[in-house]
Amino acid sequence: MMADVIRTAAKDAGDAGLIQEADLLACTYPIAWRYADLPGRVGELAGTTGPSAPHPPDGLVATPGGNSPCELLNQVAARIVDGENRIVLMAGADAVYSIRRARKEGVDLKERWTPYEGHRDFLAGQRPLVNDLEARHGLTAPIHCYPLYENALRAETCRSIGEHQQFLAELMAAHAAVARTNPYAWFPDGWSAEEIGTVTAENRWICFPYPKRMNAIMEVDQAAALVVMSSEEADRRGIRPEQRVAFLGGASAEDAWTPTERSSFSNSPAYRAASSAALERASVYAPEIDLFDLYSCFPSAVELAMKPLLLTIDDPRPRTVTGGLAYAGGPGNNYSMHALAAMVERLRTTSAKVGYVSALGMTATKHAVSVLSTEPARIAAASGADSPHLDIPDRVKLGPPLVNEPPPGPATVETYTVEFGRDNQPVRTMLVLRLPDGRRTVANGELGDVPRLTNEEGVGKKGTVAPGTGGAPNQFVLGQARA
Repeated sequence: MMADVIRTAAKDAGDAGLIQEADLLACTYPIAWRYADLPGRVGELAGTTGPSAPHPPDGLVATPGGNSPCELLNQVAARIVDGENRIVLMAGADAVYSIRRARKEGVDLKERWTPYEGHRDFLAGQRPLVNDLEARHGLTAPIHCYPLYENALRAETCRSIGEHQQFLAELMAAHAAVARTNPYAWFPDGWSAEEIGTVTAENRWICFPYPKRMNAIMEVDQAAALVVMSSEEADRRGIRPEQRVAFLGGASAEDAWTPTERSSFSNSPAYRAASSAALERASVYAPEIDLFDLYSCFPSAVELAMKPLLLTIDDPRPRTVTGGLAYAGGPGNNYSMHALAAMVERLRTTSAKVGYVSALGMTATKHAVSVLSTEPARIAAASGADSPHLDIPDRVKLGPPLVNEPPPGPATVETYTVEFGRDNQPVRTMLVLRLPDGRRTVANGELGDVPRLTNEEGVGKKGTVAPGTGGAPNQFVLGQARA
C-alpha cells in the first residue's frame, strides 16, 4: 500500500522517475504488521533502486503516535533546508481491516505477506500509554481517556449534558458531511447530527459521553504519501508551479504524559505552544487560515485544538479536509498523512491559500502542527523550518501529586467517564477525584450512581472515597443527592 501511493504521488508531481533519485524514505509505522526494515521493504516495492539510483535512499521511521506524519514533515523540511536531503518520499499505511478479516476467515497472512517479525511494539521505547493508577481502575485505552477531557470541557462551558451532547453531535456532523464528499473515506455515510448523537443498538455507548459514531475507527485499510523537496529542486526538475504547495512552518511539543499527570483536563499547554510557534514561523495569524484539519480521534481532541485558535463551531472554515478519523478513517499512526495529502489537493484546486494541519499522539500527549500555502507572498515571508520540536518545560506544568491509596473520606469529582458494554448497559465508572488536601486520585464508582453521572453534571459532585487493598481499585460513592 505504501509503495503504491508513493508511485502515485510521484506521478502526481509529474515525474515518476524522481522515485529513483530520492535520498530519504520516511515512514510512519503501521500497527497491523511488524517489519525488520520498513523503509527498506517499502523502497524495494516502490522501486527506489535502479540505474539512476545505485544505492537505496536512507530510511527514517517515526516514533509511534498519531502526531508522527506532521512531526515527520516538520523534520523533513528542516533537513531539506539544512541541505541534508534533496528529495524525500514520505509514506504511511495501515491494514487493520485486512488483519481482522483474515483472522475471521482463517487466512494465515504470514504465508502471504512480508515475513512477520513478531508483535508490533506500539510504544517503541516510550512510556506506557497510562500509569499504574489509571490502569488499575480501567483507564487503559484512548476510548477511556479522551472522555475525561470531554466531561471536563463540558463542565467548563457550563452547558447541561443535553446541550453539550447536541453540541458534540453538530460538531461531528460537520466532519461527516466532509467525509461524504471524500472518495477515500471509509465511512462516507454523511451521518446527520441526530444520527451521530442518538444512542441506538448500531450507535451504542462506548464511554460516556461518546456513542460509537463519535469515536475514531482504526479498522481500515488506507495509505497516503507525499513528495517533499526544495523549490530549487522543483525548478530543476521542471515541476509545474500549480502542482506545488509550500511548507511554511511547523512545530511540535509534549504535554504531561498520561491524563492524571496533567495540570488541566480541559486545556493543552503543549498544543497551544506548538500552534503558536508554527504560526509564527509561517508568518500567519489564525484568522488568515483558510482550511484546517484538526486531529479528530474524539471530539475533545478537536475542541482542545479549537481553543487556542479561537475557533467556534459556527466558523465557516472547515475543521477537516478529509472528514476526520471517525468518518474518513483512522489508519493507526498515519491519519494526518491523509490530512496533509488532502490539504495539498484542496490548496491546489480551490481558492484557499493557507492550510493548517494539527496532529496528536497517545492520550493528547504529543502534538505537531504543519502550515502549508500556495500564496507566493506568504511563502517568501515564512521564516523557515528550523528546530521543529519545542522544549517547553516552563509552559507544561504537571498536575497535583497522585495518591494510589487515598485515605478514607471526602473527595470531589474532577472528571469522569462511564464505560458501557455491547448491550448499552454500564459496566464501570471511572472517576478522577480531588482530595481535601488538593491531591488527586482515581476510583471506580457504584453502577447505581450512573444515572446521576449521565443525566446530571458529575464534575464537582462530592462523595466518599475508600482505598483499595491488595491492588484492588479504590471505591467512590456519590454523596446524598440534594432534595
